[in-house]
Amino acid sequence: MPLRVKTLIAFTLITAACGLGLALRSPSHSWLRFAVYLSLALLSSGLKVPMPKGEGTASVNFPFILLGIVQLSPAQAIAIATLSVLAQCRFKVLRGFTLVQIAFNLGNATIATSLAWLTYSTILRLGSEMAPALAVAAIVYFLANTIPVSMAIGWSQGANPMRFWAREFPWYLPFYLVGAILAAVAHLVSLKVGWTTSLLLVPVIYTIYRAYQAQRATVRARERHLEDTEALHLRTIEGLAMAIEAKDHGTHDHLLRVRVYVSEIGAALKLDKLEMQALVTASFLHDIGKLAIPEHILNKPGKLTKEEFEKIKTHPQVGAEILERVRFPYPVVPIVRAHHESWDGTGYPDGLKGEEIPIGARILTVVDCFDALASDRPYRRALPAGEAMAFVKSKAGTQFDPRIVEVLEQRYIELEQQARIHDGEIAPLSTEISVERGEAPGAGFQSDASDATAAPGSPEVDTTLSSWSGTPLSDRLASAVVCSQEILELSRRSTGLSASEMLSLICTRLSKLLAFDCIAIYRRSGDELERLHLQGEGACHFSDAPIGRGEGLSGWVAQNGTFSLNGNPTVEPNYLAARGGPEALACALGVPLFEDDGEVFGALTIYSFLPNAYSREDLRVLQCVENRITPALGEVCRRDVSTSATNLDDTKVFFLQLEAELQEAQHTQEPVGVVLCRLIGPDGKKPAVKRLERAFREHLDATSAARLGADESAVVLIGPTHPGVGARLAAMQAALANEDCLCSVGASFYPADGDTPEALLATATRRMYLQASDAKTQARLEVSRVKDRSELALSA
Repeated sequence: MPLRVKTLIAFTLITAACGLGLALRSPSHSWLRFAVYLSLALLSSGLKVPMPKGEGTASVNFPFILLGIVQLSPAQAIAIATLSVLAQCRFKVLRGFTLVQIAFNLGNATIATSLAWLTYSTILRLGSEMAPALAVAAIVYFLANTIPVSMAIGWSQGANPMRFWAREFPWYLPFYLVGAILAAVAHLVSLKVGWTTSLLLVPVIYTIYRAYQAQRATVRARERHLEDTEALHLRTIEGLAMAIEAKDHGTHDHLLRVRVYVSEIGAALKLDKLEMQALVTASFLHDIGKLAIPEHILNKPGKLTKEEFEKIKTHPQVGAEILERVRFPYPVVPIVRAHHESWDGTGYPDGLKGEEIPIGARILTVVDCFDALASDRPYRRALPAGEAMAFVKSKAGTQFDPRIVEVLEQRYIELEQQARIHDGEIAPLSTEISVERGEAPGAGFQSDASDATAAPGSPEVDTTLSSWSGTPLSDRLASAVVCSQEILELSRRSTGLSASEMLSLICTRLSKLLAFDCIAIYRRSGDELERLHLQGEGACHFSDAPIGRGEGLSGWVAQNGTFSLNGNPTVEPNYLAARGGPEALACALGVPLFEDDGEVFGALTIYSFLPNAYSREDLRVLQCVENRITPALGEVCRRDVSTSATNLDDTKVFFLQLEAELQEAQHTQEPVGVVLCRLIGPDGKKPAVKRLERAFREHLDATSAARLGADESAVVLIGPTHPGVGARLAAMQAALANEDCLCSVGASFYPADGDTPEALLATATRRMYLQASDAKTQARLEVSRVKDRSELALSA
C-alpha cells in the first residue's frame, strides 16, 4: 500500500474521531425514532442498484441517513450512517473488504455525515428553507464520501485520482439528490401528521428500487444483445478474413500481424473508439475485394502485366462496395476504399492526397506495405524487418504519411514481437483435407474415353470414335509433333493462301490426329473471343456472335488458361441447336492458345456428337500441337490484315478464274495471258499493294486481279496480242516508276508458254525475277552515279 494511501487512511480516522467527539456533545432525540430509522437503513442497505457506468453500486439507505440528520442528533445520524455502511461492507459484496478498508469506509461515512449535518444546520440558521438546505447537505455528503474513496483507489492503482473520480463517480450524484427529495417529502409529512406516517417512505423506496431494477434488467438484456451482436459481427469479420485467406494464399498471418500493428499505432495516435473499431475491422477486411480477382493473378509467381495490374487495382473499390452492404456502425468503408491512396495523390482509386485520406487508411497503408515486404510472397522472398522499414521510410512524404512512418519506425521491433505472440489465434482454413464420403456430384463426374467406367448417371463412354484407338501415346505424340511443324512451315511458306484457306488447312491436318464433328478456333479481342474459323458437320450449330471471356466453355478456357475435357458444348453462348435434342453436340475438348509471352491468344475447341468421346491422350495430343498452332495463327492473322487492305481477289478465286479462262480458250483459241508484278520502294521496302491494284485497273484490261504472295500480284488477260500487252505493261511500269517504285514484271501466255495454270504461273514468275534482278543492277548503277556526282559537287 502506498504511503500516500496510508496517510489518507490515518487522516480520515483521526478526523472521524474528532467529528464523532463533537457530535456526542449534542443532546440525543427520540430513541424510538432512532431505532426505527436504523432498522430501515440496515434493511435497505442490501437493496443495491448498479450505476449506469462502471462497476459501482449505490444503496437505497441514504434517505434514512438524511432523515436522521434532519430529525435526530448528529451522533444518532452518524450511528445510522456508519452501521448501514458496515452492513453494506458485509452483505451482498462481490469481493470481501479488509479491516483497513472497513475502518476507512466507516471513518469516511462519519466525516461525510458530520459535514452534511453541519451544512444543513448552518443553512437553516441563515434563514433558508428546509428543501434547499437538504439538497446542499446531500451534495456535501456525496463529495465528502466519494472524493476520499477516489483518492485511495487512484493512488493505489497509480492513476490520477481526479480523473478516476470524473470517470466513475458523477453517476452517483442523481441518486443522492433523489434521496434528498424523498427525505424532504417524508419530513414534511411527519411535520403535518406525525413521524410514523413517514414510514410510508419504505414502500415508495422499494417501488422505486424494483422499477429501477426492472429497467436495469431490460437495459442489461439489450447490452447483452448488443454484445452478442458485436461478437457475431467480429466472428463474421474473421470468417470473411478466412475467405480472403483461402483465395489469396499467404494472407492469413498477414491479416493477424496487420491487426496488431494498426491497433498499437492507432492507440499511439490517440484515435477515438469508433476510429479504432473501424481501423481494426478494416485491417481484417481491407483485401476482401480480392475475392473478385482471378486466383491465377493473385498467386502469380512473377511480375504482373499491365492488364493484370489494372485488374488488381479494382479490389479497393470492389471491397468498399461489398462492405457498404454490411452497414457498419463505424467508418470501415472509407478506410478500405482508400487503403491504396498515396500521400502525394498518386494512389488509387480516387487520387486522394494528404489529409484527404482517412487517418485509418493512412495507418493501414503504411502497415500493409511494411508487413507485405517482411512476408514471403509468390513472386519474392521476405525482406528483413530492417530493410522493409528502410524502404517504408524512403517513401515517407510521397507514398506514406510521415507522422505514421515515424511512429512505426520507433516501435516496429516491439510490434513484431507482439505480432508473433498472436500468431495462431485464428486457425487457417482446412483446404488440404480429403473427404471420404460422397460418391459423385448430381451431374456425374467428368469422364473421358480412357475411363474404365463412367460416373453414376453419366452417358456411356464411346471408345470407337477415334481412329487412333489402340495406338501407343508415344506414337500419337510423335505424329502430333510432325503435324505441328508442318502447320507452322505451311503458314510461313504458303503466302498465296488466304486466311480462311490456311485455317481450313490447319483444321484438316488436325483431323488426321483427332476425330471431331466440329472444330472452332477463337482469338481474344479485348474482353471477347472472336471466331477465326469454324469447320465440320456440327458448324451449323453455332452462330457468328462473339463469346465473352469467361462465358461458355471456350470463354472459360480462355479466361482461366486451362483445358476442359468432355465439357458441355450447349453452354456456349453462340450455340444454336436445341439442347438435349437428337442432333445436339454432346461433348467438347477445349484448350487455351498461348502466345510466346504467356498471354492467352484464344482457344481451340473440338466438338463431338458422341458423349465422353475424348480421352486424356487426346488432350495430350492437342496440347502438343497447340504450341505450334498459335504462331501459325499469328502469321495467318497478320497476313489477313495486310491483304484485307486491298480490293484484290484471293488465291482460290484467281485459280478458279484462270482455269475457267483456259477451258474457254481451248474452244475460242483466244490468247490468255498471266502477268506477275513486284514492287520495290526507293528505300528497299515494299510499298502498299494498293498501288499494284490501281495500276492493274488503269493500264490493263484485267478479267481478274489477285494477290498471290506478300509482295506479288497476278492478272489474267484475255484477247490482246503479245505486242499490245507489252505496250500496256510498259505504260504500267512507267506509271509506277513515276511514284519512285521499281517495278519488275513477268508475263506468260497460253498456249505458247503452257496450257495449265501451274505452267503459266511458273514461267511468269521466272521472267519476273529475271527482270527484278536487272532492275536491282540498274538501281545500284544509278546510286553509284548519284554518289559520284555528289562527291564532285563537294570537291568543287
